[in-house]
Amino acid sequence: MPDELVEAARRWVDALERADVPAANAVSGLVGWDPGPWIAETWHPDVEQFAGPDRTVSSARQINDHMVRVVLVGNRGQAFVSVVLDDAARVVGTSVDSDEQDGRFWVVMGCPEEREDELRAFYTMLTQGRISPGEGPMRPPCWGDPANPTQIHLDVQVADLDAAEHAVLEHGATKLEDFPGWRVYADPVGHPFCLYPGLTNPTDRLGTLARVVLDCADPRPLAQFWAAMLDMPRTVEHSPDRIVIARADDHLPMLALQRVPNYQPPRWPDPDYPPQMHFDVGFDDRTEKERLALQLGGTQLPPQGGSCPVYTDPAGHPFCLCYKGE
Repeated sequence: MPDELVEAARRWVDALERADVPAANAVSGLVGWDPGPWIAETWHPDVEQFAGPDRTVSSARQINDHMVRVVLVGNRGQAFVSVVLDDAARVVGTSVDSDEQDGRFWVVMGCPEEREDELRAFYTMLTQGRISPGEGPMRPPCWGDPANPTQIHLDVQVADLDAAEHAVLEHGATKLEDFPGWRVYADPVGHPFCLYPGLTNPTDRLGTLARVVLDCADPRPLAQFWAAMLDMPRTVEHSPDRIVIARADDHLPMLALQRVPNYQPPRWPDPDYPPQMHFDVGFDDRTEKERLALQLGGTQLPPQGGSCPVYTDPAGHPFCLCYKGE
């Protein structure tokens, strides 16, 4: 089986590189999915960004019973492609990264299905980062109202606060509050986010995701949980009401765990108490992280219909534990 998995992964990557949709479908286990737009809009831009246009497959090796890592090398560097396969050696997921750093996370935002494209375009404009809309229960939060809590919000760093404000308002955001040094907005479907000045190396995106802020009743157990789960040993800020943690190499956005009065956790999957956002966290060894999550005070939820098991952290925030690319 190991040789079969590696061969299937190499065939998949080869089909994507040649934009050969029939060949990709021959290896895919994703029923009813058209890989054509994804190849053009996601695969080729991501791989070219990391490895460059002149690239070849350098190696492919099995990581676990369901994952193979294919490495592409080009004139810009390397692209590490994690390919997830099912028991029949058919591809069910793919991610492209600039390195093999474990424990990557993506923020998935609650969003009405008919507005997913709008929200995706908004955050592509704003951060080009680890943020995506997700269909599911959506009750818009109300900034500062404990009856309709925010639960999680994003801090985005920008080069020019006035220019960034103009851009986000033009793309459907609403201004909520103006503080000395930062400003608060709601995105087109109502999720609050903050803009901070300080981005010194602007790129083709407007800003960069600096922090993901999680509300809670007590930041200490939450900081201990996520520091261990995401390998974030560095404490950037510490007070009784707020703890900010980060990786030693600043590879991921920082996490801020902050105490809020009358904290109300989500109760997934109860639609009356929906999560406004959740994490999808990708690991090479998901089984080990499942054990760690329970050991540190996490709770496993009943199956929610997706491919990844769902847990909550000690403050009740849901997250999915996935293989990279799942």
